[in-house]
Amino acid sequence: PRDPLTWPVDQPGRFRVGYRRWTHTYTPRGSTTPRTIPLHAWYPTLAREGAHPTYALIFRDMVSLTDAPPAAAAHPGGYPVHVYTHGHQGFGPTSAFLMRHFASHGWIAIAPDHVGNTLTDTPNPLPASMRYTRVLDVSAALDALGSLPMDHPLRGLANTQRAVLSGHSAGCHTVWAALGARWDRDLVRARCADAGGCSPEQLAVFDMGVADPRFIAGIPMAGSIQRDWFGPMGHAPVRAPLFSMSGSDDPVGADAQFMTATGSDLTWIDVRGGCHQYFALGACMNIPDAEQTPIVGTYALAFARKHLLNDSDATVAAILAGTRPVSARVTLQRRNP
Repeated sequence: PRDPLTWPVDQPGRFRVGYRRWTHTYTPRGSTTPRTIPLHAWYPTLAREGAHPTYALIFRDMVSLTDAPPAAAAHPGGYPVHVYTHGHQGFGPTSAFLMRHFASHGWIAIAPDHVGNTLTDTPNPLPASMRYTRVLDVSAALDALGSLPMDHPLRGLANTQRAVLSGHSAGCHTVWAALGARWDRDLVRARCADAGGCSPEQLAVFDMGVADPRFIAGIPMAGSIQRDWFGPMGHAPVRAPLFSMSGSDDPVGADAQFMTATGSDLTWIDVRGGCHQYFALGACMNIPDAEQTPIVGTYALAFARKHLLNDSDATVAAILAGTRPVSARVTLQRRNP
């Protein structure tokens, strides 16, 4: 079938996966200094052979094909877009398995490197402004995808008017802020003092917030809303649906997030045996990497298809409601707004 919405979310899609990297420069709010960030993108291709990428000079991806020619969009309106934000001291491709799953179903998945908070360049202390700069990076990634130069192979293929945003670890903070969570003014000033201070321009960005209405749904993984930044009610402005994922071997406060995020449209799964890197680089002791895509990929794609593509498939609805089990390892809970 040519309609990707008929393809099972718990199976790889019909496309192979291309990968491409480039840089994008923009000037963040609160600053007059241009900022250049690497962007990583995974997208559908029909190519069968090609070179494979190595991420961060270490992690070899034997599935994706570097600079493969993109396939024509199979979804009306162009490739649906999934943006990903990595964790503290991470890098864009940390959850490449998830990016590949989306790309195989006809999506483009794009992830910036949050320069100044990656594996090789994170200072101590981390400037407080990085909390909002990361959000500006994911917005800039969408901007870049929608304004590619004429000679870029991906130009014009993606629908950047609406997107799903996922994040790993500290990326959960980025997801909440991008969807509209507001920082607590007094807590921000205390955190700024701890991190060497904030300029009046930076404080103004915190006070205004950095919500991007193009992100219509969020997937925070291996983390939770940080109350020491957002306060007890910082989540309240968020009206977009969220799908939280955590692992039983990684107590990151996802249970407290579920209990305290009153008024939110929040689904939460906890995966037995999942460690912090289960949602990223893998290598957990109590769950094999082979179970990353069948669990994380299935739930994330089902959630994204429902909210971004208005997928009314009964199986997708049952997976998200918890009435169709994906794995015996998963416990699912729903909080209705």
